[in-house]
Amino acid sequence: MNCSKAHKLISPYIDGELSEREVSVLENHLKVCPNCWTEVEEMKGLHKLFVNTEKFEAPYGFHTRVMGNVNATKTKKMPGISIPVRLAEAAIVLVLIAIGIMSGSFLVKGIMPGKAPDVIASLHLDVFEYAPPGTLGGAYLAMTEGRNEK
Repeated sequence: MNCSKAHKLISPYIDGELSEREVSVLENHLKVCPNCWTEVEEMKGLHKLFVNTEKFEAPYGFHTRVMGNVNATKTKKMPGISIPVRLAEAAIVLVLIAIGIMSGSFLVKGIMPGKAPDVIASLHLDVFEYAPPGTLGGAYLAMTEGRNEK
């Protein structure tokens, strides 16, 4: 085990969250690495300080006030920036749409001048069957159309 992996396991080791295998691998590393051993001892001392501290109960409504302040800071926006940014976004979208229209027009008229009507006709939705025969929708339409003819 290298020191960077050992460093990541020190806090879970002190808290007793490691598996037996991880504990043995870390302890073997600590036997041969004085730097990591020193760090573990320092962390154990820090852990003892926190374990032995007196616990205080938060005043009534503390959580609500803190969360209210957090939510208030999340919703605050920088004044004056949102409108220009939104206008810039809209302008970019409009420019991209215009570029798309112009490039489509160029492709249809510039590259294939004789086939432009064929291309436009092939893109029309009347070319597609809305319920091809042999499908459930086609069978339903065939049944309902037969009733309407009587």
